[in-house]
Amino acid sequence: MSDYKLKTPKQVVDTVTGAYKAIEEAVVGTYQKIEDTVVGAYEKVEEGAVEGYKRVERKFTDAFLERIDATEEADNRQDPHGEGSSED
Repeated sequence: MSDYKLKTPKQVVDTVTGAYKAIEEAVVGTYQKIEDTVVGAYEKVEEGAVEGYKRVERKFTDAFLERIDATEEADNRQDPHGEGSSED
C-alpha cells in the first residue's frame, strides 16, 4: 500500500485555483463567442435600418423639398411673407 501525506494548504489552493481558472477561461471564451455573434448580428440589423431610413429620407426630400441657395434663404429671412405683403 502507498503512503500518503496531506498536501500543504498552498498546494491545495494552487490546484483549486488552477482548476477554477481553466473552467473560467472556457466559460468566458464561450460567452465571448456568443456575444461577438450577437453584437455582429445587431450591428448588421442596425446598419440595414439606418440605410433604409436614409433611402426613405432621400426619396422624401427629392419628392417634396427643393434646395434653396444662400441668397434666396437670406431674402426669406428678411421678408418671410414676400415683397409688399402686410402682416395686418
